Order: sequence, then C-alpha cells, then structure tokens
Amino acid sequence: MAFQNKPRLGKGLKGMIGAHLTHPAAPPAATSVHVPLIALNLVDNNPHQPRQAIEPGALHELVASIKANGVLQPVLVRPVGERYQLVAGHRRVEAARQAGLTQIPAVVRDAVTDQQQAQWALVENNQRENLNPIERAKAYKVIMESFGLTQTALSAALGEDRVSLTNYLRLLELPSGVQDLVARGLLSLGHAKILVGVDTRQQQDKLANQVIAEGWPVRKLEEFLQSAETEVTPGGAALLVKKTVKSPHVIDLEEQLRQRLGTKVTIKPSRNKTSGTIVITYASLDDFDRIVESVRPGSSRLQD
Repeated sequence: MAFQNKPRLGKGLKGMIGAHLTHPAAPPAATSVHVPLIALNLVDNNPHQPRQAIEPGALHELVASIKANGVLQPVLVRPVGERYQLVAGHRRVEAARQAGLTQIPAVVRDAVTDQQQAQWALVENNQRENLNPIERAKAYKVIMESFGLTQTALSAALGEDRVSLTNYLRLLELPSGVQDLVARGLLSLGHAKILVGVDTRQQQDKLANQVIAEGWPVRKLEEFLQSAETEVTPGGAALLVKKTVKSPHVIDLEEQLRQRLGTKVTIKPSRNKTSGTIVITYASLDDFDRIVESVRPGSSRLQD
C-alpha cells in the first residue's frame, strides 16, 4: 500500500479529528455546541489499542477533573452497525465511566479504516501520555504485521523517524524478563537500547538485573561493556568473553541489510571499531543462491 500521497500523522490529534476539536481550556458548555453527545454504553473499545494498562494515579486525576468540569475534549469514534467503536480517547472514555457519566462528547468519523484506527490510537497514546517502550514496540509490530507494512512505510505514515522506529522494534529481541523490566520502568529506554547489542540473551538478562541492583546509569553500562573481559557462565561452564555493544547506527545498518537481502544479517564490529565481520544467514541452498544472486554486480535488487 502506498503512503506517499497520504498526510503524515505527526501533525497531531487535532489534524486527524479536524476543526471539531475544542481547546482543552474551553468551558463544558462550549463542548456541547460543537459535537454531539453519545451514550457511553454504545461505545466499544478500539481493538487496536496499544496501551496494555492505564496508570491508576493518572486516571484518578482525570476522573476527578471530569467530575468537576466534564469532558472538555471530544473523543473520536467510528460507527459500526448500531454502535460506535473508539478511535481515539481511550483514557477519557474509561475516566468518564468511572466518573459516573452516561454520555460523552464525540466526533463521529464514517470513513476511518482499520489501519487508520490502529495508527491513530498509537499517535494519541504517544502524544497525550507516552506508552512504555515495550508497548510502543509491540504496537509498531502489530500494525506492520496486520497491514503488511514495511518499517519505511509505517514511519512515513506516522511521521516518525525510521531509525527510531527500528530501535524500538529491536527491543522485542530482548528476553521477556528484560522486556518486563523495561515496561515497568525499572530499566530505561537508554539501558534497553544498549542491552539489545549485547551478545547473548543470558548476558542481557544478567546485566539487566545488575543494572537495577547497583543503580547503574546508562553511561555506567556503556563503560562496563567497553571495558575488560567479564565472566559469564553459559551452560554452567565458566567462560571469559569480551562483550561489544552496538551503536544505534550499526543496528540501523543491520536492519537495512536485512530488508534488502531478505534474511538475517549481523554486523560484529571489532573492539577498536575500525574493522569487524558481517554475517549473512541463509536457510537453505536455494536461499543461498537467491542471496548470492541479489549481491551480484548489476543486480536490480541492490538498485531499489
């Protein structure tokens, strides 16, 4: 699906809802003038909602605000049969329900596609209250897989930097335990980006827990990985290895080569960063022939 003629979503929520969106400081009476009120019991959740949980404290504040002032900004919905499906406004709908409201101001958009619904939910969460890094990475992955998008196409549609999107997706390569630490805020995004470049999942897990136990800042983790040999015990046997940590630039180059060659590519820089190894993985002899053909001089694949 082509995106070059579609507007980017990075312009904000007002751009996707349109002129109907009232200013947050507008009085409750002004809201009802611009948009209709619809019954909350007719509003179903967005099936593409990327947020896995709402922080209770922040929602409590929103509930209190709605009780005192009403819902000052309309939500965005699309009609589905006799009901409505939420596009943007997940927190406002949940807070309105908890505040005891039976109706909510809403902008109704008829021509919202499944893909737009998924993308706009992601945009709203990033702009209003940031998703944790793992929620964001999973949302990117789901949208790409659900709608057959490349990283380049999705980054263009969202108006986001492709390298940043790639770095978020790489977080999903971390062990599930480490991902959980990132999602809970015990490890920062900066820590996580560095851990992705560590050689093995066992080392990633061990280092993640060491960072938390000793309160290492990101810089300390970087220095540790660039220092002397560190003892690890894969398979129960003691072993001394030299770890290397990959920069975001190297990670981005790996992803570009993976997309270009259609297979896993690993770049292993030397410790002095002036040399290294590029490992191209093939799954069969046919796959090997395909890759070799794609890198021959004059191959159209390398000219895309």
